[in-house]
Amino acid sequence: NYLKTPESWDSFQADFLDGNVSRGSYYDHVLGWWQMKDDPHFLFIKYEDLKKRMAASVKKMATFLDKPLSDAEVESVVRTCSFETPSKPGTKIASLKRKGVVGDWKTLFTAPQSEAFDKRFREKLEGTGLEFEYE
Repeated sequence: NYLKTPESWDSFQADFLDGNVSRGSYYDHVLGWWQMKDDPHFLFIKYEDLKKRMAASVKKMATFLDKPLSDAEVESVVRTCSFETPSKPGTKIASLKRKGVVGDWKTLFTAPQSEAFDKRFREKLEGTGLEFEYE
């Protein structure tokens, strides 16, 4: 697929739910990685895990990479990667950052849009063992 400018949020949502976006189906993408969750060469960490347990997640990544970190180094990574740490204006990361709030999508979606996403999540992810936290 090519990257196109959506006509509206509603048209983008319809394309996204049908997998008609530049990288294809989000659900196929996520499930492709999820199927590797038990592979010892792969570490699957969700954004929500990082937000809830950042220090534990950093330690888990360091262990996975066989790069032990001291508590001070873990704290430095947590502080540096936090959404509360300002990014320099004009940098690529500054333009990509949003609020960093789990569940913030609720402030953008209408009730019918939310219901459409919930329905598609159930259709595509139910029974896979992959679950997301929305709070």
